[in-house]
Amino acid sequence: MPQRSLGTLRRVPFTRAMPSFLAFVGLFNAALWVGGSIFFSFLAGSVFFSSEVTDFTPPPYNGLVAQAVLGRYFMLHMICGIIAVAHLLIEWLYVEGSSPSRAVTLVCILLGLALIGGKFISPRLAVWHQQIYQFQLKSDGPPPMIEKASYSGDVIQSAKWKFALWHGVSQIVNLIMLILLSWRFWRLAHLCGPDGSIPFDQRKRSLFSTK
Repeated sequence: MPQRSLGTLRRVPFTRAMPSFLAFVGLFNAALWVGGSIFFSFLAGSVFFSSEVTDFTPPPYNGLVAQAVLGRYFMLHMICGIIAVAHLLIEWLYVEGSSPSRAVTLVCILLGLALIGGKFISPRLAVWHQQIYQFQLKSDGPPPMIEKASYSGDVIQSAKWKFALWHGVSQIVNLIMLILLSWRFWRLAHLCGPDGSIPFDQRKRSLFSTK
């Protein structure tokens, strides 16, 4: 692989360039992962319940839009998590170093939390949301794909209580994920290795070394 150093084009051996490329992939994926999570959690997530949106998309429609975007949010976690696991395993096989068991465990925990949020909590929140606003989704027909539904007062009150409780749980789960993601990104940015054995500045110097 060619490189330029002090105006002179040199060739970097593939065996030296590959670890740096893997480090870049890991750091880039972690940046997308934590950046997307922070953006949704602190900026985009609250927009659906702001006056700018509710003036045009009042309840319960804004909640339905938020649920659709939330599904994409958990998809981001799944995609980035799978890429992270694959990256760790490839780097472990290609680059000499200790087993990345801690990093793989951390990523698997993040994937597990994403599954809990996306497959366990979110579907239940959607059901309680329908009960609170007394509607149900239609399987076919012209838009809008919702229709009125009647629920007893006890069901509505129970749905409000369960929605508030599990929405708080989902926020705690999301906060834990943000903390773990930030810690993982910090380790990659400063250590840039599955086991923290090779500092990032050292790999950077090796990429641009003239020797």
